[in-house]
Amino acid sequence: MNLIQKAKGFLFDLDGVFYQSGRALPGAIDALDCLRQKNIPFRFLTNTTTKNRKTLQIKLTEIGLKCFEEEIISAGYVGIDFIRKMGSPSCQFYITENLKQDYSEFEETIDKPEAIVIGDFDDWTFDLLNQAFQQVMNGAEIIALHKGKYYKVDTGLRLDAGGFVKALEYATGQKAHVVGKPNKSFFQCALNDLRLTPEEVVMLGDDLINDVQGAQKFGIPGILVKTGKYHEGMIESSGINPDGLIDSIADFPIILNS
Repeated sequence: MNLIQKAKGFLFDLDGVFYQSGRALPGAIDALDCLRQKNIPFRFLTNTTTKNRKTLQIKLTEIGLKCFEEEIISAGYVGIDFIRKMGSPSCQFYITENLKQDYSEFEETIDKPEAIVIGDFDDWTFDLLNQAFQQVMNGAEIIALHKGKYYKVDTGLRLDAGGFVKALEYATGQKAHVVGKPNKSFFQCALNDLRLTPEEVVMLGDDLINDVQGAQKFGIPGILVKTGKYHEGMIESSGINPDGLIDSIADFPIILNS
């Protein structure tokens, strides 16, 4: 595949491409080793916000995906800069305690926050969702670290944060500020790190909207990886045309070396 062979750098989704349910997927470690051997720069672009960037880097290394913290561009990490640029408003956080550690510079308040921040959060109840609804109705802006629909775990598909964001948007009539993929500034952050242009990199991911279409809208070729949330018929029903397809990340070194 010429796109992969000609690229000067790569952007990769993580969950569903390199690992799933806390385990490296077949071929993932070899793909990473191949990139290291060829000195090809890359960044992991992930909407996963269950862990802060440092914790994620440690967990990846523990399962054999040895990487540096700086090689991970996460929605949680970029969200900090996003809130700073908003003027550091007071916030109510609907995120994990681990990720919240990175947001300690911002004032947290339940009473009339200026913004609510939503990421991966397993503690939703009707009362909490209603609390978030009331906060937005009282003037808080919605900051969505991402709007993923679902992701894949070993037991099947699992509802992602986007469903809760959409519910609040629908109920309040307010549109969320989205930080992660497919936001163009998220991709730009990775390109700035790599010092490459959109035409010089390729994005590989299992999400047609956030990975493939998000990259394509920014001028970056997007390749769909047929693992993770991929399923038969998803391309035909989406109207999105990837610039290429590979069965799994295990095929990446083979294509790169051919």
